[in-house]
Amino acid sequence: MRADRRLRWVGAGCLALLVAGGATFALTRPPAPSGQLLVLATVARPGPGAGQEVAARVVGLRIEGSATGWAWRSISFPAFDLRLPGQYLAPDTASLLQSQVPAGSYGRAELELTTSGGDMKVTRKVGFAVASGQTTPLLFTFQVRPGGSGPQPLSAYGGDSQVSFGLALASKQIQAIPQATFVDQQGRAVRLSDYRGKVVVLASFLTECQETCPLVDAALLELQRMLDVHGLGGQVQILEVTQDPAQDTPAVLSRYRRYFALPWPLLTGATSAVDSFWAKLGVPPVRAVPWDGPAPTDMFTGRQEPYNLLHDSVVEVINPQGYIVTQMQSQPTLSTTTVPTTIYKYLDAMGRSELKTGGAWTPQTLYQAVIPLLQQERQVNAFPRTGAAVPGKPAPNFTLPSTAGAPVTLSSLRGHPVMLDFWASWCTNCKADMGLIAAAARRYSSRGLRVLLINDQQSATTARRFLGGIGVKLPTLLDGQGRVTQAYGLPGLPVAVFVKPDGEISSLVLGQLQAGQLQSAIGKVMAA
Repeated sequence: MRADRRLRWVGAGCLALLVAGGATFALTRPPAPSGQLLVLATVARPGPGAGQEVAARVVGLRIEGSATGWAWRSISFPAFDLRLPGQYLAPDTASLLQSQVPAGSYGRAELELTTSGGDMKVTRKVGFAVASGQTTPLLFTFQVRPGGSGPQPLSAYGGDSQVSFGLALASKQIQAIPQATFVDQQGRAVRLSDYRGKVVVLASFLTECQETCPLVDAALLELQRMLDVHGLGGQVQILEVTQDPAQDTPAVLSRYRRYFALPWPLLTGATSAVDSFWAKLGVPPVRAVPWDGPAPTDMFTGRQEPYNLLHDSVVEVINPQGYIVTQMQSQPTLSTTTVPTTIYKYLDAMGRSELKTGGAWTPQTLYQAVIPLLQQERQVNAFPRTGAAVPGKPAPNFTLPSTAGAPVTLSSLRGHPVMLDFWASWCTNCKADMGLIAAAARRYSSRGLRVLLINDQQSATTARRFLGGIGVKLPTLLDGQGRVTQAYGLPGLPVAVFVKPDGEISSLVLGQLQAGQLQSAIGKVMAA
């Protein structure tokens, strides 16, 4: 006798009961996508009363979705005690809790504390996206008041890039750009605070320089081109500030700007103000030395140059809050095809030699330093992962030379869990990651984990010198042209990619690693 088969719908299509041969099966919709929220706390230093300890009890946490119709969402957890600062002076953190939350964008967070001074609700604007199947950090920063009267809440940061910035700020590892007023090539007053809310790329220069400065201009033009191609030009402001205000008057800057077709402002000012600005950034003053031979004629003034001016060349990347997060030094490495003819003609023999030799950074590394800051400012995951490196998909294969000697092919490590760490020496967050990564490599190598450091677009000498300087002995692979970084579709540095033994990507971590994040990602890929 054939069994009676019936399909019944219960509720609004949420559950189906399938009865067949006496057995009942429940058919449910797939669960809504969710990810893990890792809530951290730290105490800024040095700060007043930094050596004191304050007891607080964590009794509540809410997060508010930024999408239309999303309301506050309470996170359930048992109340627990927290001692601030204890051992958690930035950049160390206290891990408060980890909770599963719906995937999506969040705009505010509220932490509720009980202290000896009474109840406290710390509500802060944040902007972060929780991705399905991934862990997203949320950091609250505090300062301890003198006399032990209670913790003073400072700020909150959500997402890898923002949390990395928040830790660096709390631990005094980054500097605010000095506030100054300059004049541009048209004699108009320009305040750096006018650009608050934008990412600013600020470079030092001299119009007299025919070596490094024109090469920096070529790199900045290429950066502007890349930003414009991706529709991001309006979110980033490039500026150049002279180190020789006595010669670089607005009239001279105007001719220089027209000659090189530079679309951004060139700034000068009173000698005392300009010298003070660069001194606060730790940039040495210009040094005048006699010419070794006949003095050249300045093409913008028509006068012979009285001295050969030696100076340091720097490019500062400043986040929308006005803090310096990346510094590039010396000349860039450029393709001759990206150097405009007018700039090439302006180079002297030393400048053309520097173009051939290359330097410590490229327009691409500068672009990669800017992009995470745009994610932070827009407070949502404005640049969703569309590249090849996506969890659940195969990791793109590659072969790269190694500082250890023989080249390494990713597919040759099939059968092992693998951690790929993309880094560069100019990246401050990359440096902060290295100790954790080296410790993980030592701890898990006997269990099969393979750690590959992948240096982005720098020389073997630069990579070895950097790693040797911080005592990291791991070999690194050299992605000299940035092709692997591009193939993985990475938006910036640092990025850690975790690859399962079968070659599928387990997870990615963008921005500076936290110990809990790293432990979670390794545990996940080791269990695969």
